[in-house]
Amino acid sequence: PQLEGMPAPAPAAEAMSDFNWRMFEGESIRVAMVKQPWSEFLESADYLQQFTDQTGIDVTYEILPEDQFRQKTTIEFAAGTSDVDVFLSMVAQEGIKYESAGWYADFTELLNDATITDPNFDFADFTKSSLSIATLPNGKLIGLPVYNEFGALFYNKALLDAAGVAGPPATLEEMEATAAAINDPDNGVYGVCLRGKGAAATSQFSSFMHAYGSNWVNAEGASNVLDPKFVEAVNWYGMMDREYGPPGATSYHWQQCQDLFLQGKVGMWADASVFFANLIDPEQSTITDQAGITIVPAGAAGQTPYVGGWHLSLYEGSQNKGPAWLFVQWALGKEMTTQAQLKNITTGRTSAWESPEYMAANQHPELTDTFLKAMTIGDPRWNPPVLSVGEARDAVGAAIVTAIEGGDVDSALNDADEVMQKLLADTPQLEGMPAPAPAAEAMSD
Repeated sequence: PQLEGMPAPAPAAEAMSDFNWRMFEGESIRVAMVKQPWSEFLESADYLQQFTDQTGIDVTYEILPEDQFRQKTTIEFAAGTSDVDVFLSMVAQEGIKYESAGWYADFTELLNDATITDPNFDFADFTKSSLSIATLPNGKLIGLPVYNEFGALFYNKALLDAAGVAGPPATLEEMEATAAAINDPDNGVYGVCLRGKGAAATSQFSSFMHAYGSNWVNAEGASNVLDPKFVEAVNWYGMMDREYGPPGATSYHWQQCQDLFLQGKVGMWADASVFFANLIDPEQSTITDQAGITIVPAGAAGQTPYVGGWHLSLYEGSQNKGPAWLFVQWALGKEMTTQAQLKNITTGRTSAWESPEYMAANQHPELTDTFLKAMTIGDPRWNPPVLSVGEARDAVGAAIVTAIEGGDVDSALNDADEVMQKLLADTPQLEGMPAPAPAAEAMSD
């Protein structure tokens, strides 16, 4: 599938076998990564040495925790002295900020440059849904996806069976009933675990926001956090964590919820689908055979999980765009993407999902079916569309904390609305950016 304005893939007949992968032999690049499954996969099995052997390009490869990574790269880019060439990014997190500063290279230009693009790269193999996470609101392609994720609901099959629940919930009402049936705090078992740590909760809350039929902004692009449906979603989310979650839920990020789930102490956990790989890893999990995955259940407006993920971008200020672009083509080529898929990393290439190796090795068809459905019905708007995303998440996150604590949610959302209005007014419009889509519009594949 082709997104508007994107390069047409080269016909198969034009594919060449003599592409010169050593055209930048002897040069070096710096690659800045976030600590997450795909980054760690790429560092394993001597893959980076294989790239150097194939191209003659040396790679300085850095992996940092997410907050530290963002702080370091932003400071370096702002100073104008960074030697980073390739980096991970998220459109929904820093997209508007980085594009406004001129820090993203245009991938359409790179893909259209036949002198440095392997005709066998097969851009058309990336799904439309996966490309959406690397596309700015104005349509500019500023990266290629390393993996996709969606708003998932993990569930413990044994705990559901013990509570007399036939299967995972399909609606929010069923989710609440299931949580109530499982919840047994006296024995250290909890019906549900939802992120409660302020800003960290907002990304996962977005799937429930969509299920209630709301969004961060309205059709005119103004703050929407006082929308009655948005208020309902915040109150419901807070109630679930307060009534059926572990004590101290407002200190819980994904790591804390995952730890409880891995130990068999939580019936359901709503979070990013990428963590399913950890739940079925026998080196980490005690419930590998009991872990199930579905999409965050439907609300009054239907079932619309967020879809997102990391993309690999090039720094516009890089002095090594050529060798950096070769690195991207190698790391996200069909061969490496299939290898990542075999590690249960949900990649963005159709060929990886359909490869004979993956189909033969896939022991979790539930993940495949759920992922492909989510990519069809999901919505990429999981963060407020503002320049200062962190401030917006802090403001809405404070209201979520208030809801979990049973406080004055209306007052907290009024405060969040003031912040959101100011942040939206201060957010520059990207060149060519279309008007905001109506909240009810869903992404389709």
